[in-house]
Amino acid sequence: MSKNKFNVQKQSTAAESTLIEIKSKFDAEFRRWSIKRNPENNHTFDEFYSTIERYHKLSGVPFLISYIDPRDNDLLPINNDDNFHRALTTARPLLRIIIQKKGDSFEDTMGYGTMRPKNLISTLLGGQTPVKSKALAISNPHDFRQVSQIIDVDIVPETCRRVRLLKHGSDKPLGFYIRDGTSVKVTSNGIEKQPGIFISRLVPGGLAESTGLLAVNDEVLEVNGIEVHGKTLDQVTDMMVANSSNLIITVKPANQRTLATPRRGSFSRNSQLSSGSHQSHHTNNTNTSDENDHDDQDEVVDLTTGMGNLEENNLVVNQNGVLHL
Repeated sequence: MSKNKFNVQKQSTAAESTLIEIKSKFDAEFRRWSIKRNPENNHTFDEFYSTIERYHKLSGVPFLISYIDPRDNDLLPINNDDNFHRALTTARPLLRIIIQKKGDSFEDTMGYGTMRPKNLISTLLGGQTPVKSKALAISNPHDFRQVSQIIDVDIVPETCRRVRLLKHGSDKPLGFYIRDGTSVKVTSNGIEKQPGIFISRLVPGGLAESTGLLAVNDEVLEVNGIEVHGKTLDQVTDMMVANSSNLIITVKPANQRTLATPRRGSFSRNSQLSSGSHQSHHTNNTNTSDENDHDDQDEVVDLTTGMGNLEENNLVVNQNGVLHL
């Protein structure tokens, strides 16, 4: 009899070792469930998030997931595959999950650390040392979006920069004007003047200015991998508008000092803009002094998100040779 009982207990223990018990709490609601223990860690955070969303009926409600570390009772976040796998390794055998609506989490607002005591008695008898509240949660970023990026550092020449601008579906314009002008280039026949496309103005507070990677009088060389040499201002405008949601432009900065070692990094927006403006009449890449007298007649285009033929849609107003979108 005792032998049969021992075998049943052994089989039960073996079955439990293949499962990870989970106890999840949302407000006053508790759920007990389990997932298979996978030595290869094929479980993903997205699958875990969807399971909790289904069990607690949180469809359409943004929420945060935390787990209690059994070793020191710390409340730690679960928001990616790495810390999810770490949480699974602490389940011996139970993994305790705390679910909170986004914005209601004390730890998300004040920073993750030792769990707060439940009441005054637990504070006096539990022997827990109160933890000083953290002013800012600087190590748990979420809901952020990338707006710019320097790419192809090893491919682009030292004197140029390739910039990606990301709008993430926003209707906000790219925030810069372009104009046509003349660029001085060194060719096999010597120094020649060739037509080019330049950034003429940055919209204050716009996307282009906020990145700090573009400046006035920067020459546009490529748009999404297509060279602009030999193309008109309207053609370049159409290319930028068509790719405005994920625009990649290769520019030759008017101020080459921004490309000094280290040639890639965070550039000061104010210093770059001021230096770019200062170079407007002194750089070799812009118009000569005679041509600068006719800058007012250059065509200027404000890049927006409009698509199709701009003139047919009445989105372009031609006033004294200046195109306003």
